[in-house]
Amino acid sequence: MKYVGKLEYYLVALIAITLFNTFLGEQFSSTTLVTILIALTVTYKGFMVIDHFMELKGANKNLRFLMRLYFVIFPSLIIVSAFY
Repeated sequence: MKYVGKLEYYLVALIAITLFNTFLGEQFSSTTLVTILIALTVTYKGFMVIDHFMELKGANKNLRFLMRLYFVIFPSLIIVSAFY
């Protein structure tokens, strides 16, 4: 039996979230709701990439904070723009 590490599980989770976002975009007509849900999942995916693939979980706290701030600010701006 082949060993499957943690990163493979995170990669499968990222792919599943991406497919879920695609499903949301295709099935729902409320663009504002879909935009909010996709922006939130993009934030979560960004946090996963920062912590597990970029390995910033144990790195400099300021660098990790700035990277996480990026994935909070830009999806928030997308959500705000959805209401205009």
